[in-house]
Amino acid sequence: LAMLPKHILEKPYREGRFVQSWSLNTPPAEVVGLGPFRVKEYLAGQRIVLERNPYYWKADHDNHRLPYLDELVFLFVGSEDAQVMRFEAGETDMVSRLSSENFALLTKERTRTGSQLVDLGPSLEYNFLVFNLNDLATKKLNIISGKQTWFRDLKFRQAVSAAIDRDSIVRLVYGARGTALWGNVGPGNKLWVNQAIPHPQRSLDASRQLLKSAGFSWNNASQLLDPSGKAVEFSIITSSSNTQRMKMATLVQDDLAHLGMQVHVVPLDFRAMLDRVFQSFAYEAAIMGLGGGDPDPNPEMNVWLSSGSTHLWHLGETQPASDWEREIDQLMQQQMITLNYEKRKRLYNRVQQLIAENLPFVFLATPNVLAGAKAQVGNFHPAVLDHYTLWNADQLYLRTETRGMERAGIR
Repeated sequence: LAMLPKHILEKPYREGRFVQSWSLNTPPAEVVGLGPFRVKEYLAGQRIVLERNPYYWKADHDNHRLPYLDELVFLFVGSEDAQVMRFEAGETDMVSRLSSENFALLTKERTRTGSQLVDLGPSLEYNFLVFNLNDLATKKLNIISGKQTWFRDLKFRQAVSAAIDRDSIVRLVYGARGTALWGNVGPGNKLWVNQAIPHPQRSLDASRQLLKSAGFSWNNASQLLDPSGKAVEFSIITSSSNTQRMKMATLVQDDLAHLGMQVHVVPLDFRAMLDRVFQSFAYEAAIMGLGGGDPDPNPEMNVWLSSGSTHLWHLGETQPASDWEREIDQLMQQQMITLNYEKRKRLYNRVQQLIAENLPFVFLATPNVLAGAKAQVGNFHPAVLDHYTLWNADQLYLRTETRGMERAGIR
């Protein structure tokens, strides 16, 4: 539970203005917290400056008050490449969420720069392909609605999953600095991953058998036809600003072409994509990503509960649309109130099993956590938890090279 400042927030809470209390226009002095830093300055589109909180409670083992640094400055940049360029130019001291390409670039420069670069292995993020299974009765989306017969067929989704070359995704999208996924919990989450989830190799033969058993067939041009003789053709939307997911979409497109499916990749502005997924439902399939913040199952409640706000494949369910979703509802609610870890783990293992068996998402891959810092940054120990590089922000410091000693309190 969060502790909030009564002297600042009690009045707006009682007046029903609590949600509006702290906005981008709130004076920094009115934003009060218990952390090692407090807001000093916010310049829209440029930077956020945090200053040392003199009232922070924590001290180090020598009884020196933390944090060591006087300020943290967050710069807004337009892309990851721009972020790396600023890091290389010495304008920033730390960088995270690196792509494998930029990590490789910085690695080549490490001899010259002395930068600290860390590959922590698989992240908690999961990327996936999701088909639109929403109720479209009131949306006047007849073409999409007609294709939902395919999407709702578990054998169709299984065939798609079996046809995807996840190893190629890891190699070509993440430069081998990633891991293939077959479920919502990856190997980076050692506490909660269900090790019993199968990891089948890609098999086009298995895909074809699944499609045949569901009544699909192929014409003389090797084009896949549904049981009514209609050609299987659909589009995949994804964010045009996410280079990695754009690559994934292209690779999935190519993989499914081997089954005779005509797949079109539609890049969209991120906000436009979210509008289609969450509001208009005007899409057929999408490649997206979730997770990355917390290893515990509870933050995932909104995804896996049938009534959840990010239950992406079928939003707005008033009741579970299937028996397996109903069981997941029960399991997730039960694990939330279970205190014993082993019991919670058994419950969540079953959730993962149901997800892997029913494929509401076709899971693809997770990137490794790649981060870096200048040589003078002390106590740089990134972790798989977000924020990867600032979980120990109160203990970070900068070394003063000119005097051959270490000194804190410098940005």
